[in-house]
Amino acid sequence: MKLIPDHTGRFPERPHYEIEELEDECERIITSFLERRHGQIVIPVPTEALKVLIEGEAAKLLHADLSHEGEEVHGITEFFPGCKLWVSIARELSAQPWRAHRECTTLAHEYGHVHWHTPLYDRYCRPGERHKYARGQLLPRSGQRDWMEWQAGYISGALLMPWSRIKLAGRGFPAGACGETSASGGIRRWADSHWAGERAIRRVARSGRSAAAEARPFESLSSGLVWGA
Repeated sequence: MKLIPDHTGRFPERPHYEIEELEDECERIITSFLERRHGQIVIPVPTEALKVLIEGEAAKLLHADLSHEGEEVHGITEFFPGCKLWVSIARELSAQPWRAHRECTTLAHEYGHVHWHTPLYDRYCRPGERHKYARGQLLPRSGQRDWMEWQAGYISGALLMPWSRIKLAGRGFPAGACGETSASGGIRRWADSHWAGERAIRRVARSGRSAAAEARPFESLSSGLVWGA
């Protein structure tokens, strides 16, 4: 990790992580947590486990009506420099069973803000201030990528689908398996059933760690994808 200027104006500097750093830290956090809680690595990650993970670092985890925040807002993190933060998840995600995937990805996304971004507010903001962060916020300067959202989005996928599990799944779906015409088709089916869907494909395409033989089945799916930085 290195600090670079934050051109959004939130902080004087912001962290830039290499993809490998995010993958390794996410895998370390989620696997150690699941082993402590369940005695084994449980995939898909249970929804209740994600809630407990957040509660371990936040003062409050609320399920609330967020309709007034905007149509696309499903999670909000409120930072209180020097104190534990609050996380709010849209109430309808848990009330509507068909949105279970969205609830899981939202919980994992907000945990990304909780664990990775709290130190920035503690360092650069004054005690007693309150900073509310919601997906879809307008940036101070138009046309700029929201690095906090990009990091939290990537972290969400990396927590729900640890890198080692993606590699295992790729090996378990050779071409022609389960009626698929390629290993990439098989991994897509597995990914869709494990909350993170297309993110697994993008992470394989993005990661420099994957050997050419491992990455090749994913090439047709990864072509044309645009990545943040």
